[in-house]
Amino acid sequence: MNYNQQTIVAAFNSQTYISNQMDVQDTPLYDQVVLAAGATVNTLTTNLFTNVGAQANKSIGQTNMTTPGELRAPEAFSIMGFLIRISENTLYADLLTLLNTQVFEFFLGNKVYQRSPLWLLNPGGGIFGTTTAATTSSWGNGYPSREGAHRLAIPLVIENKMSFAGQLNGNAFALAAGGGGGTGTTIIACLRGFYARGVQ
Repeated sequence: MNYNQQTIVAAFNSQTYISNQMDVQDTPLYDQVVLAAGATVNTLTTNLFTNVGAQANKSIGQTNMTTPGELRAPEAFSIMGFLIRISENTLYADLLTLLNTQVFEFFLGNKVYQRSPLWLLNPGGGIFGTTTAATTSSWGNGYPSREGAHRLAIPLVIENKMSFAGQLNGNAFALAAGGGGGTGTTIIACLRGFYARGVQ
């Protein structure tokens, strides 16, 4: 077994991956929610990885999942990092409220396997801001670079047909209304890691 195969087998540490019988790629799983100006941010409006497939009417730029809350047989995924991107057109006040009051929760079955403040889950891209003595620009969660992206110390495996989901949790609040300059926001959750699929 070569180094790449050893890395893949170690990342999954499960029966789903069988050497030379699965196509494994370093590619993300992602999904997004769009909240209009004035919308309420809560666990119901920020469900991720569940509103997907044909009924969701989302493009490939919005999600690459086809089955709500699970991977199709015989797929599996070894998560090596959780990345949260907030759209650049988000009103600065709304961005600060999101970063200061919300956490991202990731469930396998009914159990929370990740609960982190949004500012910790750097996407390695997206909003980035600077300040000067006179003005303040829009700020984001982390530095836009591959090195700045969130990483897990221990991979978390989504086994085949295991249910999973993500959501934001914290004090519910309303985004600024359109009349007050609000633009709403788009939140994308990205699972970074190894995606195992059948060879065929």
